[in-house]
Amino acid sequence: MRKRLSIMVAVAGIAAFAALGSARANSADTVVLTAKLTGRYLHTTSTGHGTARITFTASKVCWRFTYTGLDRPNVSGIHVVPPPAAGKHTRSVFPFSAATSRAPGCVAKTHWGPSSAGWADKIVANPAHFYVIIGTSKYPQGAIGGVLHGA
Repeated sequence: MRKRLSIMVAVAGIAAFAALGSARANSADTVVLTAKLTGRYLHTTSTGHGTARITFTASKVCWRFTYTGLDRPNVSGIHVVPPPAAGKHTRSVFPFSAATSRAPGCVAKTHWGPSSAGWADKIVANPAHFYVIIGTSKYPQGAIGGVLHGA
């Protein structure tokens, strides 16, 4: 009986530990990526520069841009590396906003485009294969950009 009780206690302990590990895995669903943004990366003559901080969670993606030296920003998003020649814009695999600003923004997973969810998983799994851009009035296809990295 004592041996049986010890086994039951051990199994209960393992189950409790597994549940704790599962809770930790769920709290680890937040992935923060950053990028240093320059015109040189996008092969433009833009002298602007900045940073991007992109946060993926199970239910949303959020972004925050800091930048200087840009004319009026417009579109922003994530693209597949490498960037094309200046002015040869490719479509974002994960667009952020048609009105980029320094104010942080978020979009709920329920509002992602049909293909964005699959791209989000790819971006999180291998951020160095993706880059962020900010387009402006003068450089609508990207004034500054940079490769994503884990924060």
